[in-house]
Amino acid sequence: MTYSKQRLREITELKREAVRRIQTDIGEIHPSPSRKYIQEFSEEFDTFESVCQPEEILRGILKANLVWVGDYHALAASQMLVVELLKTVSQRKANIAVAVEPVFARSQESLDRWMSGKISEQEFLERIRYHDEWGCEWTGYKAIFETARELRVPVYGVDCHPRNDMRSIGRRDLGVARRIARLMQENPTQTLIVVFGESHLASNHLPARVRAILGRKGIAPRDLVLLQNVDALYWKLQESGLVEARAVRVHEGCYCVFNATPIEKYESFRQYLNKCIEEDSSGDWSLLAQTLLEVMTEFLAIKKNESVVDHMPVIDGIQVSTAAEEFARRIHQACRGELEKRIERAAQDEFFVKVIENGLGYFCSKLLDSSRDGIESLAERVLSQIGRDDRLTRAIELLVDPGKRPRVQHFAALRSAVEAKAGKQKTMRMLSQLLGYALGRRLYTAYLQSRISRKDIQALFNDPLNTPNRPLECYRELHML
Repeated sequence: MTYSKQRLREITELKREAVRRIQTDIGEIHPSPSRKYIQEFSEEFDTFESVCQPEEILRGILKANLVWVGDYHALAASQMLVVELLKTVSQRKANIAVAVEPVFARSQESLDRWMSGKISEQEFLERIRYHDEWGCEWTGYKAIFETARELRVPVYGVDCHPRNDMRSIGRRDLGVARRIARLMQENPTQTLIVVFGESHLASNHLPARVRAILGRKGIAPRDLVLLQNVDALYWKLQESGLVEARAVRVHEGCYCVFNATPIEKYESFRQYLNKCIEEDSSGDWSLLAQTLLEVMTEFLAIKKNESVVDHMPVIDGIQVSTAAEEFARRIHQACRGELEKRIERAAQDEFFVKVIENGLGYFCSKLLDSSRDGIESLAERVLSQIGRDDRLTRAIELLVDPGKRPRVQHFAALRSAVEAKAGKQKTMRMLSQLLGYALGRRLYTAYLQSRISRKDIQALFNDPLNTPNRPLECYRELHML
């Protein structure tokens, strides 16, 4: 599928702007000048060889005996990848172990006692001074430990002091490398999965020190590096039109997977810093809401309506796609003058207003998170709710399929079904969501291919849809794009 380079740049710039605003706030909270160590990581991983499939990465991991996994400490999705990796690899490979950064090597006895159930979780955290020494959200790391326990996978602490002094980072890496090398020497047949901060995984950082130590012993590790959500690689994918890619081969023996957007990545760090300052674990998502609302209204050239701000839903977590969807729906309601009180319409017209509203919400969520999908699974649930109705089922399948263009009879079948099933609110709500999401996906593709413009989207937001049959007519017109 060919996309307009200009449109790809526009959407990428939209995301970059959201990230810049979050980073500006981070800089005000936690000014941290760029260091050579961080720069070396960024410079090494600034391009990739090709997009790849998860199966290729798994094959590489199964051949390796030392797997480095880059961890972005504040992002829960980063630790959940390790959880899934342990589950997958343990099914295909015996004798694996995991080494983690949050626990010092000197605290191994406490870790062993907790893993074996001899001390409580609270006592373990107190013994290793987790919240003082580490401080990042415990939930993600707890999931790693609990998964390892269930799978009977040994866990080792490998970190050492000085943990928070960039001037002594080399000394710290050397201590960690010695611990990792010792673990590999003690069990040569074991595959060690090391979960460590991403910046430590540049080839001349931790991996080089481990190779040097093992090399002096005549041991050549078969290692593989698995990074997550590297900024430069994400932006290159977006600008190249490879917006659906979930993994890339950086070079031989090195891969990067994408399970979060840069917005989510940096917002997680902003939340971490805010909690450190305010000592409040509940989180404040108002800044994220403000950022998303501002960049969306600016991109769409729609004047920010203060009533939209007043009626914004409360965000509770880093859910960029769902938050953007809800914000866009509220903006659409405000543009129609229906944010506080909806216009009375016939049931059929109200249904198709909901479809268009959901479509604009999905479109805007795709702008900020190109990985947004889930339409096919929703379609299965909707069709199971509707039951056997060949005409309606065929119409829905065509309306959802991005490669098909439905005909007049399919819209007629849908209209008849809406009239007949008006009383089935749950079914109609799910159907309007499904058709809206499919419409939003069509709009997103049409925008990337320059078949519609920002002015067209702006006009759609501002269409009042307040005359009989206009909502269905608008919906049908959009399918002709």
